[in-house]
Amino acid sequence: MSRDALSVVGEEIARAGRELAVKGLVKGTSGNISARIPGANMFLIKPSGARMDSLKPEELVLVDLNGNKISGARGVSAETPMHAAIYRARGDVMAVVHTHAPTATAFGIAGKAILPLQIEVFMLLPNGVPVVPFLQPGSVALAEAVQEKMASFDAVILENHGIVTVGVSVEAACCLNEMVEEAAKIQRAVMALSGGRVSRLSELKKKFKT
Repeated sequence: MSRDALSVVGEEIARAGRELAVKGLVKGTSGNISARIPGANMFLIKPSGARMDSLKPEELVLVDLNGNKISGARGVSAETPMHAAIYRARGDVMAVVHTHAPTATAFGIAGKAILPLQIEVFMLLPNGVPVVPFLQPGSVALAEAVQEKMASFDAVILENHGIVTVGVSVEAACCLNEMVEEAAKIQRAVMALSGGRVSRLSELKKKFKT
């Protein structure tokens, strides 16, 4: 692992964190973002208590795939076990983004999955975005539950907690996070216009696959 690789990944995370804040997907110190170091069994993650809107590369903490801190002046994020669990289960995942995107978070609180009502969403998330039942933030139980669900999905809603998306790059994981929030807004509008009815997933699959 080279210092250059760490620097590049750190800059990507810091820039993405600030953009997520500007777009209203995180507020204050909420949410976290991490990225795997190419060719190494470790990743950089936003530290505990850091603000996304002013995140700096030097604030990030380097941890291994078991969530153990390797270096960094600040404490590890409470959600580090969840990020580590995803990386262990998904070798294709290079970045994990957890935000409190307001509309998508509301769906989780209501216990409603987000459906791929738009063809663009269906192409990326053909099975929609399921809800992971509430478990204590930062707990091993939550990490295990998300790890299990992420084996089949690239985005999940944490009940009463926010959303998690993954990707082959920091940019891809952030874009998917934005798309989930937009899909939630559209689904909310459809429900308002249709008296609460939305197409079933089976109907969407039949429509879009033809």
